[in-house]
Amino acid sequence: MDPRQKDATVALRYLSAYRSAAGGLKSNSSNSNLGAKLHLTIMASSMSVRSFSMNRPSFSSRSLMDTGRARSRASVSFAAASPLTRSASISHDLNGPMSLQLNGLHGNSTNEKEAMQSLNSRLANYLDKVRSLERSNADLEIKIKQLMIERIPKGHDLDSMMAQAHAVEQEVRKKTLENARLMLEIDNAKLAADDFRIKWETELVMCQSVERDCVALKKAKTDHEQIIASLRGDLDSLKEELYFLKKNHEEELEQVRSRIARDEVNVEVDPASGPELGTILSELRSQYEGIVKKNKEQAEQWYRKKLETVQNEVKENNEALRGAQGELTERQRFLQTLEVELDSLHKQIAALEGNLAETGQKYSSEMEQLQATLSQMEDDLSQLRLDMQRTKTDYEQLLRIKQNLEMEIATYRRLLEGEEIVKEVIVPPKKEPDVRTRKIVKVVTQTMINGKVVDESSEMSTSFLAKNKHLRPRLQNGLELSGHADFLLFLTDDALNCWRQATGVPGEHKGIAILAAAVVFQGAAGI
Repeated sequence: MDPRQKDATVALRYLSAYRSAAGGLKSNSSNSNLGAKLHLTIMASSMSVRSFSMNRPSFSSRSLMDTGRARSRASVSFAAASPLTRSASISHDLNGPMSLQLNGLHGNSTNEKEAMQSLNSRLANYLDKVRSLERSNADLEIKIKQLMIERIPKGHDLDSMMAQAHAVEQEVRKKTLENARLMLEIDNAKLAADDFRIKWETELVMCQSVERDCVALKKAKTDHEQIIASLRGDLDSLKEELYFLKKNHEEELEQVRSRIARDEVNVEVDPASGPELGTILSELRSQYEGIVKKNKEQAEQWYRKKLETVQNEVKENNEALRGAQGELTERQRFLQTLEVELDSLHKQIAALEGNLAETGQKYSSEMEQLQATLSQMEDDLSQLRLDMQRTKTDYEQLLRIKQNLEMEIATYRRLLEGEEIVKEVIVPPKKEPDVRTRKIVKVVTQTMINGKVVDESSEMSTSFLAKNKHLRPRLQNGLELSGHADFLLFLTDDALNCWRQATGVPGEHKGIAILAAAVVFQGAAGI
């Protein structure tokens, strides 16, 4: 439970005890005109409010004049038209000492009526001040809400960033597709280059085979040329041999003719004796001529056949050589074309790889920037959440403070309304016991820091303590007030001045305190 609520509960208990004690005093009084007078004055107090900031709530030392809040001023007096008449006043600061004085006073009914009228007017003033306090509280709440609204950190424009991120993502997707397309083209180019390389290797093998065939054909041509040369030599030798044979034959014919001419001079031949020599010679001549002619025809025929064969072979070899040379030229030209195309493909692949590396580096840097931007946005979002949580906590604290203030105001109102219904009660006179009236002065000093009692001392006149010895331990052990309260007393400016003079410490502290003290009159009341 909050300390202020606990103090309010104790104050209500003390008020009820005070009423019962006042009724007992009235019943034991011998005067029929016993009455009571309650004089309550609550003055304005200053409440320290710290200024509120968005990151961490704090309150400045600026003081708001808030009636009935931090420091209350009240004085309560009770007077009865009897020999036993008491008056009490108490002064107390929030974190300072408390002094209690009791003075015996005498009054009459006229003063009692004036006191009641003054009490009513002061109660009316107090209610007006409470209403003004509520209005001031509402104004302060409105100002605090406006200040909170003004100091709420403006969030980042995430829509534009998300749109930009979406556009960049689309661009990245396009570039990724383009890179995939380029990679596909590179793969296709590599496959085409592999096909061309295979074709080039095949054509190179064919070209080497054709070159080997050409070399073989050249060797065959050389062999054929040698054969033709040898055949030509044989033909020349045969021609010379034929020429020599013809020449020898002619020489032999000349010799035969000359010998025949020498022999036919003196020779007479009997025709019947044998064949004629001319016929024999003509037959031999015709026979040799037929042989020569036949040999000549055979040689010419063989030479023609051999020459035709060699010429056909040479012609075929020349045609094959020309075809091989044409094919070799075509293959060389095709090879050069393939080499040029291969070089262009290599250059294109190198350019595409450079573009791919540049594009990858570019988009990697862009992705790093986007990642950094995303991290910054996440940090900002986390900071915004922390600020919102802190703002929520501050709002809840302010709301609890407001609720506590409202509860205190309601407690004050209930206390005031309860005091208003106290009416004068006339009881029949009873036999008054032999009671001696003494003046009792009790001073209670408490030192409080931040709502905690750090030091406490009390003093009371010896005449009262001598008669009420059973209360001395309670008074010395911190004034156990439960069940023995007589008055509900509030902090006054006079008590604050006393506290300042006694301690030298300023009396301005935050919060609103309800302080209660009690004076026990057991000896007087016979309790």
